[in-house]
Amino acid sequence: METRMVNAPSVSLVMATCDKREYLALTLESLTVQTHTAFEVVLCDDGTRGGVADLADAFADRLDLRLVVQENRGRAAARNAALDRADGDLVVFIDDDRMAAPGFVAAHAAAAAEGAGVIGWKRRALTWWRPGLLPLGEQDLLRLVARVGGPERLAEPVHLLAPGDLAADPEAALERVGLGDEPDNYHAVVDAYGHGLDGFRFAWALATTANLGVPRAALKEVGGFDESYTGWGLEDTDLSYRLHHAGLRFRVDPAAVNHHQVHPLAHPDPLVAQRLMRTQLMRNLDRFCERHRALDAYLFRRRWEHAMTLTEADRLLALAETADPLLARELDALYAAR
Repeated sequence: METRMVNAPSVSLVMATCDKREYLALTLESLTVQTHTAFEVVLCDDGTRGGVADLADAFADRLDLRLVVQENRGRAAARNAALDRADGDLVVFIDDDRMAAPGFVAAHAAAAAEGAGVIGWKRRALTWWRPGLLPLGEQDLLRLVARVGGPERLAEPVHLLAPGDLAADPEAALERVGLGDEPDNYHAVVDAYGHGLDGFRFAWALATTANLGVPRAALKEVGGFDESYTGWGLEDTDLSYRLHHAGLRFRVDPAAVNHHQVHPLAHPDPLVAQRLMRTQLMRNLDRFCERHRALDAYLFRRRWEHAMTLTEADRLLALAETADPLLARELDALYAAR
């Protein structure tokens, strides 16, 4: 059933893609069964081999979809290219491998009335088993064995979600391939501060473009993504940090759900791929701290160095803000020297 909202904002879903055709097709299919249908999709193809024009054409009669094509320039540049073509008052970022639950757009549109940046809820899904290539844990594998009818089935690739399944019965299809919540929902933070993240000084750190709604005017005010970030990680956190310091408040809406399709990483060996991603992330963290020479940026780095949690960083930052100014100066000096 279609949801109609009085005075709902116009919505642009912004997405970048590169070499994830099979996953992108399911993500686009999930958008055809949204309960709130008044939205456009702006998709930037950032150098996919063979392109994605055929996929976009297949959905032309079901989605208001604009395709932007460019040579591979990276995640930040691709999202900026899509943003340049977006017309909505509300921009909702979604990745090319994230299937949207039927109420995804409706939840973001409803939450936008508060004027905050809305961090949606992220879950995991396995849509395509590919032997030896997927970053899956023991419990994921046991669940998969039960679904496919025995471990012998895992010797070959298995498509667990066929084209048309989402359109026919999205709730059942997503339930069938679900693997539970993603760790980066930051359950401990939400439990401590609530969905409004009231008083939490690092709400921006939770706001990644995997699932995020932001007023387009706020994005224009801060100038979009910084394209100097390369490789994996932090280009979206840098954006959220600047939005936060420009006055945008972030909150979590657990009703705005999408499902991350587990997929191969940048190297055939998942362990090697994760090391490569970590290396790129830490390099981008250096860039982040160089650009934002402030205590909250340095404390955020310490979270990725596994020296403290975000809630511990929040308590330390609160102490620095309320205690003797000498403490704040000493902490700034300590972290600036790293």
